[in-house]
Amino acid sequence: MSGPKCVVVAPIAPALIPVALLIGVGALGAVALATLASRYLEQRRLLETLRQQRDHLDGLLARMRGLGIDTDGLQSTVDVIMHQADTLTKEGKADEAVALVASEITGIDNQRRAAEDRLERRVADLQRRFHALPARAVELRRNAERIETFARVALPGDWPAAERERLLARAREARASVSAPPALAADLSAEGVEQLEAAESQLASAERSVAALQRALEDEINATQKRLMVDRLGLGSARAVSLAEFLAKHPRPAAAAAEADEDRVLQKLDGLLAKMAVLQDTGGWADLMRRVETVRAEEDVSRRRTLYESLVLEASRRLKDLRAVEQWLAEVDALLAESAPYAGTAVDAVVAELREVRRAGRVTALEPWKQRLAETQQRELARLERERKRRAILESLTELGYETNEGMETALVQAGKLVVRKPGESDYAVEVVANNDLSMLQTAMVRYADTEEMTEQQRLRDHEREEAWCADHARIREKMAARGLSAKFKMQMPAGSHPVRVVKRDQTAPVARAVAKPGLKQGA
Repeated sequence: MSGPKCVVVAPIAPALIPVALLIGVGALGAVALATLASRYLEQRRLLETLRQQRDHLDGLLARMRGLGIDTDGLQSTVDVIMHQADTLTKEGKADEAVALVASEITGIDNQRRAAEDRLERRVADLQRRFHALPARAVELRRNAERIETFARVALPGDWPAAERERLLARAREARASVSAPPALAADLSAEGVEQLEAAESQLASAERSVAALQRALEDEINATQKRLMVDRLGLGSARAVSLAEFLAKHPRPAAAAAEADEDRVLQKLDGLLAKMAVLQDTGGWADLMRRVETVRAEEDVSRRRTLYESLVLEASRRLKDLRAVEQWLAEVDALLAESAPYAGTAVDAVVAELREVRRAGRVTALEPWKQRLAETQQRELARLERERKRRAILESLTELGYETNEGMETALVQAGKLVVRKPGESDYAVEVVANNDLSMLQTAMVRYADTEEMTEQQRLRDHEREEAWCADHARIREKMAARGLSAKFKMQMPAGSHPVRVVKRDQTAPVARAVAKPGLKQGA
């Protein structure tokens, strides 16, 4: 069966699979190639998902480090995993490659959840400390005032006026030396945490100073009393009041205890704020924190609780909106991951636009994007498959030593006719005709002669050349199969049943030239 032939060319594997990979595993057979293709595309999608998860985790880790959280245990290298997966795929272990990437995604997802949990706890702790600053500052000022109050109460009325005034002046100096840090706005940046820690340190130092000043004043009062008693030769003198006695008679006013209902509302509000801070930048969080501090200053208990409840409702609404945005971002990421195998094609332009939409963060309908991506992917896949077929045909012919004329580079793309021949064979050539998508390929032997006269010797030569082309045709189909293309016969005619077409020499195509082996493009 060596006469004219027509074959149906179809992809065994999508044109998204690199040719080099198909050549490496082509000997495994069509089923194995199809399985490899499926696993390869899944691997590309998972690798994009892995990058997305890694980027998300990196963002969390950066925020955690800014808040002083150790993140050494939450590290991973995506590039290493990608290299390992590619190596496994090239070795024909596509299942292992997919399992490796999927496992890494699970690991990073677990790390992300752990990071979010730690970040939420850290934010809750910082909220508590930011809230505590104003109350501690008020308490510090009260204790500083009590130094002077203690001096007035402790000094006996029968002491010399000069001594009393000296010690009262000492008490006023001590009170004036104590200062609280300025009011500090809640801020979850590294600078904000640094300012918080500085304010806490200043408060702690001032609190220690107040206690030391009280003890020093008491010691000075006691020393003065002893000196006055000696000066008066032990004669009666009113005894100074000790600091312990003063504190017993003038206890610090207890802070007003929050009502149980108010306390529950505050706890719920703090929890909502901490969750908000994990899901977004700190702008909305800081706004609500400022309003919380404003509500704390409200003296009317009933009104204060009402205001807190209003903030809880608003925080709940904002958190719901943030979670909706998070879900939308996840859907966008899924679309981007599905487009990953099409990298290097026209799909990249649509992906770039979608990434810009994602960066803007405004929730929009994704259905139009899904449709646009699907249509672009379908067009690009058809283009890539057509290009792969063209390249497979050109490469296979070139590898078997055929030369082509000037029009061959574009003939297949334009569904034209091309003629190929081997060097030194001026009398015979092979005519190749293809349809638009190169799914149908028809070949036939042609002979160049001065006349169409047929002799027995010429008939035998035609038969020999047809048989030679038949062998080459079989080898071409094998080479195409190795590149992920099947070539099944739709029609083949026995040698001699269809005479070799004769072309007059004056109609011969231009002098043939060798075509360089077409280069490979990514995904082609």
